Amino acid sequence: MSRPQGAANIKPFEERAAVATTSAQEVRHLARQADLSPLDQFEALLRNQRNFLNWIDTRHSELADAKMQIDPNGRGPKDGVYRKYRWYTEQQSLLEAINGLEVFYKSSSIALAKSVRRYVAPQKVKGSVDAKVLWLAQGSASFVSLIFEHQLFHNLDAIDDATNMLVGAKRYTPSNLNGPLAGRVRAIQCIFQMRHTLSHNQGRVTQSDSAKFASLGYAAEHGEVLDPGKDHLGDVVRDLLKLEAREFTAWLLSKTATFLSAAGQRHPLTQKAKDRIEKLVGSHPDLDALAWQ
Repeated sequence: MSRPQGAANIKPFEERAAVATTSAQEVRHLARQADLSPLDQFEALLRNQRNFLNWIDTRHSELADAKMQIDPNGRGPKDGVYRKYRWYTEQQSLLEAINGLEVFYKSSSIALAKSVRRYVAPQKVKGSVDAKVLWLAQGSASFVSLIFEHQLFHNLDAIDDATNMLVGAKRYTPSNLNGPLAGRVRAIQCIFQMRHTLSHNQGRVTQSDSAKFASLGYAAEHGEVLDPGKDHLGDVVRDLLKLEAREFTAWLLSKTATFLSAAGQRHPLTQKAKDRIEKLVGSHPDLDALAWQ
């Protein structure tokens, strides 16, 4: 709801000194996610989106049914208006879903780094943090979070760099066009290009966008608008995002086990470390097979 005209109790943004925030525990759909792993949080996001879109559909159907029962000849909810706003919601929620994958990658890197920090040699750690960020950091600052939070994770090379730094393994290697995951890599890169088009061009395919889609093997008509509701595009993108998040997590845990089992580890493998990995990232049979103390 827009603010009432001339409402004196609402301070204009340029006169404010803070940005309003609310604890996640007070937001109903977030409260139960605060302690979840990155994978569980991402799946919860996709589930909430599906429930929201279904809710919109049922509300429209129920209003149409009520209109027919109360006044069959009267005016009721217009299908055209419903389709317009349903499409707008689909477009915005698809952008959120793709952004959610980037958050998943970032959160997974932070969670893994917190879990294996004592086992990673300092000389392997790369990255920089702006001095102003360190200076203004409030409360109990997490150096691991500060290293990763400012990085962009909608680039598969950046994700490979993070996992290689932590556990000595790369999943995607986008430059290897004949790699075992080449098809998946191409699809994820296309989805991140969709994110760019939705975020920076309001979904309209520019000439540059069209060329980038074509370079990945996907046709996208210049001058038209991405349509998540057409040909189930939004559904199949979300299906792939969910599948890749699950498979990435399983791969990451397996590679973590391989890294920890290597000879010459800096510290013994304690049960406390295993519990931390399982809490922050997830469980895996390869981790169970290690000799934890």
